[in-house]
Formats: sequence, structure tokens, C-alpha cells
Amino acid sequence: MDTPMKDVKKKLVNPMKMMLLALALVVTAWPNQAQAQNQRNARSHPGYVNLERMGDLSDLFESDAVIEVNVEGALMKLVAEASRFEDPELADLLLKLRGVYVRAYTVDRGFRNAATQRASEIGEALMDEGWSSVVRVRNRDEHVQMFVNYDGDNVAGMVVMTIEEGSDEAVFVNIVGEIDPAQIGRIGRKFNIGNVSDW
Repeated sequence: MDTPMKDVKKKLVNPMKMMLLALALVVTAWPNQAQAQNQRNARSHPGYVNLERMGDLSDLFESDAVIEVNVEGALMKLVAEASRFEDPELADLLLKLRGVYVRAYTVDRGFRNAATQRASEIGEALMDEGWSSVVRVRNRDEHVQMFVNYDGDNVAGMVVMTIEEGSDEAVFVNIVGEIDPAQIGRIGRKFNIGNVSDW
């Protein structure tokens, strides 16, 4: 038999449980919403290019990327802050970035020309969209292209595509955010991006 006091406790406890449950749901959902917002911000930025889709890379190489890197939003901030002790200048540079996206595909020796042709087609499409070509190396040893997109006087994004003779990889990189082109090698070394780290 319930006493009047027990009835009051039940009525108070149930709403409190519901309020705590609702609060827990909001707190756990907030980081996911913030992460999704950061991702949308990076991927809607004028420096972002979906190279995989633009170049139909998975179809071209008939496989998924062997290396796939997507560093953006909160993860980019984490990488920057983790770098602060070792290299404060690099940490400041990384905090200006919105995202780093890398796709690397295996290239068989006989398939190198098709991969080089596709990289050239992507380059033409980027220029049609207003990107500027800043580096092009086309010889029998290597094929390298670098493009930048400006937002006013600032570099808003960079795309680097490299296919080297003797290497079994084609690498496509998109760096989004405020970029100092002179620092591209440091960014490449931080994210261990093959040929880009040598710049």
C-alpha cells in the first residue's frame, strides 16, 4: 500500500529521471553535432575539392584508396595542439587549416599513363572552377601538379597531385584553409604525405 509520501516521491523522481536522461542525450549529441558542423564548414569552404568524386578515382583505379586521410574540425585542432610542444610555429600553421584530405592509389607500371591523364583532366577542371596552376612538372620521371584557390588575397586551398616513375602510388592531396605555400613541406611531413613532405 502506497502512502501519500511515496506517491509524491514517485511523481518527483520520474520527472527528474526524464530530465537527467534528456540532459545526458543533449550532452552526448552535442560533440557529434559540433563535429558534423566542422566537417560541413571544411567541406563547404572554397578551398575544398572532392578529388575522389571529381576524378572518379575509385573507378579509374578499380579499387579504393590504399591510403585515405581525412583530418578536419576537432581532429585538426587536436593535431595542432599535440604539435605545439615540439613545434609551436607548425601548431599555429595547422590551426589556420580547415582540413587535410589525402588519397593514394596503387599504380601498376602499365597504368601510369592513364593515371597521369586523369590527373591532367582534374587539373583542367580545377582551372575551369577558378583555381590557379602554380606548379607543373611533366616528364618521364614524374608528373606533379599543384593548384591553389584564392579567397581574396589569401590562399584558401591547395591541391597537389603526384605520380612518380618508380613509385607504385598516385597521390592526391587537398589542403583546406589559410595556407602559406612555402610551408607545404612541413604540413606534408606532419601528415606523412609521401612526396609532398619533400617540398
